[in-house]
Amino acid sequence: MSRLVMVRHAQASFGGPDYDRLSDLGREQAQRLGAHWADRGMVFDHVFVGPRHRHQRTAEIVGGVLSGRGLPWPATVQLPELDEYAGLDVFRMGLPMLTAKDPTMLEKAARGRQLGAAAPLELLSLFQHVVERWVRGELVVPGVETWKEFRARARRGLQTMVQAGAGGRQLAAFTSTGPVAAAMDLAFDLDDERFMELSWQVRNTAVSEFLFSPPRFSLSVFNALAHLPTGELATRI
Repeated sequence: MSRLVMVRHAQASFGGPDYDRLSDLGREQAQRLGAHWADRGMVFDHVFVGPRHRHQRTAEIVGGVLSGRGLPWPATVQLPELDEYAGLDVFRMGLPMLTAKDPTMLEKAARGRQLGAAAPLELLSLFQHVVERWVRGELVVPGVETWKEFRARARRGLQTMVQAGAGGRQLAAFTSTGPVAAAMDLAFDLDDERFMELSWQVRNTAVSEFLFSPPRFSLSVFNALAHLPTGELATRI
């Protein structure tokens, strides 16, 4: 039986000028995950990373800790299919489209712009509302990958990793919430609503583990944060 360990990137800079950069807390989260894995003697045959800086930097920090403790860390393989769905583009382009059609959105959008990075949870709530409308097909954003296209892409990425992991290998993948939820979909055949609900639950540097021997693909651990002993270190941005 092979194992795929999927890690959501460490906390990024939601509401800041460049979301794709890890925050100070995000770097600490990644350091703690690396130390936790080193304490357990974790060894991987392959390490896959998504194309974003936040994916790659999280993997670099974790791998640096393991290497510093004398444990092997394979050269990372970038897998474009591990990229997140186009949530930021949907939010940026879709919010004006929604406010033009729905007056109730005007107040929410105005408050979000006023608060900015000072209230990440309120911004996150607004972001989720816009993306949910997109997933349900109520919002069409021209030139942006659709929800169905994302689901197909994420499934292709999982198939690539499963093929690479044949024969009892241990894999790690550093990605975002969407591909982790896609792995849950592969295990449980989720509908769109449940798929999205699960993606909202995945926390920064949370570990989800899947056991597989094709055609079997099963969940072992979901959204675990054993490396973050205090609640204030757990985030979802």
